[in-house]
Amino acid sequence: MRKPNGYGSIKKLSGNRRRPFVFVITKDGKQKALGYFCTQTEAEIYAADYNKKNHKILHGHETTFSELFYRWLPFYIDKHQPSKSTINSYHNSYKHCLPLHEMPLKKIKYYHLQDIIDTVKRKGLSYSTCKKIRSTLSLMFKYALMMEYVDKNYVMLLNLGKNKQKRPHKPFTRQKINKLWSNLNIEGVDTVLILIYTGMRIGELLNLTKDNIYLRQKYIKITKSKTKSGIRAIPIHEKILPLIISNMNKSSSKYFICNKNNIPYSYNTYCTLWDKIMKLINAKYTTHDCRHTCATLMDNAEVNYNAKRRILGHAINDVTNGVYTHKDIRQLRKAINKIK
Repeated sequence: MRKPNGYGSIKKLSGNRRRPFVFVITKDGKQKALGYFCTQTEAEIYAADYNKKNHKILHGHETTFSELFYRWLPFYIDKHQPSKSTINSYHNSYKHCLPLHEMPLKKIKYYHLQDIIDTVKRKGLSYSTCKKIRSTLSLMFKYALMMEYVDKNYVMLLNLGKNKQKRPHKPFTRQKINKLWSNLNIEGVDTVLILIYTGMRIGELLNLTKDNIYLRQKYIKITKSKTKSGIRAIPIHEKILPLIISNMNKSSSKYFICNKNNIPYSYNTYCTLWDKIMKLINAKYTTHDCRHTCATLMDNAEVNYNAKRRILGHAINDVTNGVYTHKDIRQLRKAINKIK
C-alpha cells in the first residue's frame, strides 16, 4: 500500500550497523532523521505512532504480528522486568513464527498458530520449545485483546502433544558424589556439590551474588528465580560450608562463582565446564539432575514435606501447609543437614 504524502520513509543504511534502519521525514525541503532502529518492524511502528500523533493516519493499515510483538515486548518488560534469558526466549519464539510476521492480526486463525507448533515438532525441537512458543503467543494475544487489536484469542486451543522426555532425569549415585568430593582440586567440582546439597537451579547459581549469602546465619537468599516460589532462603549444609566460604574469598567479583579470570560464568561457559567435570567422573548427568539428587537425598533422609518443598522452591498447593505452616531458617538447616 502506497503511503500518503508527508508520511515519511524508512531507509536501510549501508555497513555493519547495530541500528541500520532509519525513519526520515521531509521538512523545509530537507530530510530529517527522527530515529534509528534494529529492525524494519520497529521503524514501521515508530512511523505509525509518529504519524498518528501528528494526525497523518495511514488509512486501511492493519496491525501485523510483527508490530504486535514489538509493541507488546517493551510493555511487558517495563511491567514485569523479566531476566535477559527470558527476553531472549521471547525473541527465539518470535523467530519460530516467521510465517506469521507480515500477517495482519485479524487474519490469523487457529490453524495458522497450530501450524507453527506442528512445524517446530516436525523439526525435532523439544516439547519445552513448543511450550515457550505457546507462552509467548499467549502473552502477545492477551495484550492484543487488551489493546483491541483482535477480538479472539486462539492460543489456549493449541495442542502441543505429549511430552516425551529424551532422557529422564536421574539422581547422582553415592559413588559419583564421593568421586566429586575426592576431586575438589579440579575447577568447578565444588559448584556441582553446591548444586547437589542446595537444590539450586543452575540459573539461580549463576546469578547468585555474594551479598545474598549469609555465612553467619548459614543460608543463601535466592532473589532471582524461574518461578515465584523459587524466591526463597536455602540453608547451607554443613558439608558445603567450607566450599561456600572458599568461593566467597576466591575473587573480587560481586558474583559468587567466577572463572580463574574473575569473570562470571554464562550458561554456555558453565556448560563447557560441566562437560569436563562429567568426563572426569565418567558420568552423563545434567545440571538439573542435581536438583533431583537433592530431592532424593532428602526423601531418603525422611525430611519434612514442607521443608523439602521450601528448600527446592516448589509451590505448596495445600492451604494449611502453604499459609499456616512456617518453617524458619533454623528448622530448614536442621532438615538439610539430615542428608549425608
